[in-house]
Amino acid sequence: MDKYDDLFTRIRKRAGRVDEVILGLIPDKEPRELYGAARHYPLAGGKRVRPFVVLRAAEAVGGDPDKALYPAAAVELIHNYSLVHDDIMDMDELRRGRPTVHKLWGVNMAILAGDLLFSKAFEAIAKANVSPEKKARVLDVLVRTSNMLCEGQALDIEFEEREHVAVEEYLRMISGKTGALFQGSAEIGAIIGTDNEEYIRALSRWGMNVGIAFQIWDDVLDLIADEEKLGKPVGSDIRKGKKTLIVSHFFDNASEEDKAEFMKVFGKYAGDPTGDALIHDDKVKEEVAKAIELLKKYGSIDYAAHYAKNLVKEANEALKILPESEAKKDLELLAEFLVEREF
Repeated sequence: MDKYDDLFTRIRKRAGRVDEVILGLIPDKEPRELYGAARHYPLAGGKRVRPFVVLRAAEAVGGDPDKALYPAAAVELIHNYSLVHDDIMDMDELRRGRPTVHKLWGVNMAILAGDLLFSKAFEAIAKANVSPEKKARVLDVLVRTSNMLCEGQALDIEFEEREHVAVEEYLRMISGKTGALFQGSAEIGAIIGTDNEEYIRALSRWGMNVGIAFQIWDDVLDLIADEEKLGKPVGSDIRKGKKTLIVSHFFDNASEEDKAEFMKVFGKYAGDPTGDALIHDDKVKEEVAKAIELLKKYGSIDYAAHYAKNLVKEANEALKILPESEAKKDLELLAEFLVEREF
């Protein structure tokens, strides 16, 4: 049996409980369009990795995971809210194999649905079965996380207009866009489960490192994965001109001639509605393949892969302070999976 099979089973088991809470918070009610749009992504599934982190973090510090159920739902609601708004900004038409919210209900209703998911996250915190002091602290973390998400997304949009983004700038952006929610998930779980500040700080560090590693590995997979496993064409990020750690490293190290060659392809089909079809065109595939070879020439893909794996090592190192438990092992295993997965 694959070493991750049991982990996935435990994630699915806890996901069911979190989903019950989420759908209780956004019931099928009037106005039907608003609530239908808000329920669309939660009903579409998803791995529920972040809520799992909340629950397991609470257990890893000796707490009661049942008390973390509503905060875990809050984190997933924030995640889904960000997806709804991201899809609008990116003009994406598919999410998890289904039409996006704005594709089905229009942009105006999608914005409202995202806003509802956001507000319901704070309702979930209000319903949490914890002391007022812990509730206030969890609320502070959720507010900080939401602020960082917006800041990261704003930087991502700003970077679209620039030819080059430095490694440090990319890491700052991704710390907000992806790292913050993992950090918030782990920190919230720890706050629910303990008053030990060292444990809380350790899980906060674990979450940020794992979140950044998760995104960097996504960027690596876009260039090296099997298309069927990945579920999208390899090299999509190059075609769209997406700024990644890989691209930042390349621009910091490549010759002017190779940079110019790379830029002939990078972002060539950004915003082109036919781009998804064109990526299967033999000429486009050849262009993307040449761009990937340039990235390999300078070791940029390997650099990013090693960077992600080292972040996971640092993350799991931070957990050494925690007592041994199945919950701690699950967090360590999850971190390892995120930089070993093929999809």
